[in-house]
Amino acid sequence: MNTRHLARALGVSLALMSTAYGAEEVTCQRADLLVALAPRQPAEYSVSGELCGTRRELRRGALVQLLIHGATYSHDYWDFGSVSGVPYSYARAMAASGVATFAFDEIGAGGSSHPASNLITVDVAAHVAHQIVRALRNGDIGGTRFRKIIAVGHALGAVVAWDEAIRYADVDGVIVTGAAHSLSTRYRDAQANLFSAAVTDPRFITSGLDRGYLTTTPGARAGWFFTAFIPEEEAHKDVVAATELATAARFVTSTATRSIRVPVLTIVGGNDATLCGPGTRGLYFDCSTAATVARQEAAFYSRQARLHACVIPDAGHDLNLTLNHRLQLADALAWSVAFVEQNPIRERLPTRASDVALKPNDGLPSNCSSAREDNSPNPQYAGTGVRIP
Repeated sequence: MNTRHLARALGVSLALMSTAYGAEEVTCQRADLLVALAPRQPAEYSVSGELCGTRRELRRGALVQLLIHGATYSHDYWDFGSVSGVPYSYARAMAASGVATFAFDEIGAGGSSHPASNLITVDVAAHVAHQIVRALRNGDIGGTRFRKIIAVGHALGAVVAWDEAIRYADVDGVIVTGAAHSLSTRYRDAQANLFSAAVTDPRFITSGLDRGYLTTTPGARAGWFFTAFIPEEEAHKDVVAATELATAARFVTSTATRSIRVPVLTIVGGNDATLCGPGTRGLYFDCSTAATVARQEAAFYSRQARLHACVIPDAGHDLNLTLNHRLQLADALAWSVAFVEQNPIRERLPTRASDVALKPNDGLPSNCSSAREDNSPNPQYAGTGVRIP
């Protein structure tokens, strides 16, 4: 993406974040709920989360994003706080823009229960997410009955969002960040040195966790996650069950995501070392443009998914913690409004921003695209009759 297009996309980002919704105060309230690890099992494990929204949105209950963090993170990934005076909180910024959020600690992470690690699989994580979706619809979290829910997952959390949407078909949209149907060979080959038993790390040595809980080895995150501030990010690292990582791997090559029948958005960093480049399937995954990413992913989705992709230029894996993190927010907000809430984006923009020509790009910023806009469209995607709202 050239400088002019990037500046324009960032301009859209700032416009989206300065809507009338931003004038309202965002409040975040902790919520804890009991969950089961599988159907027909007792709800004896606790999950901790944070519901953020303006009073207007919590009163309307029109739309909420369920935020699922990645491996070795907690819900802090979505609400990191400020670094050098710059706020890094997707959860609060999205809420300020009119879409409520619920970020939670996955089972086995953060403030949620830590059962024996071998009990945690990606299917278990999906079942936990399903129970949270049900709680959000029933008004069991914060008292608001949300009519529409978008599952937003990062990396391993994206796989959980996939699995939840496939198994339970109870969300209205899926946003996948830092993940695709690709795993780079360099990341696969580095995993043995990237992860180690959490109890061998000074941060978790007194945690009492079993050795099946992993964390990243000290200093290893910088080269892979590519965040804007390494020391602060390292201090927030968490743990992940080895069995959840292992059982999630099958989705990289699986076409199971074709079962998803709601709109899907994929957002990747142009320099994501975990998925860009030579891949484990023997293919090169090109992250250079949004249209190219959409074309490569199109074969893994149904026509009902109306797949779109966005590329955050010069960003790595952890999109919430990069210098241009606002661009991901703009992409996710514009897509949520256009494809799930289905209100014209111009109604959500201040007057000065209404001149931004979003409509020719399916209502999305210029760093986003569908496979239809690629110069060499994948024949598997062509002629699918995709309709834009």
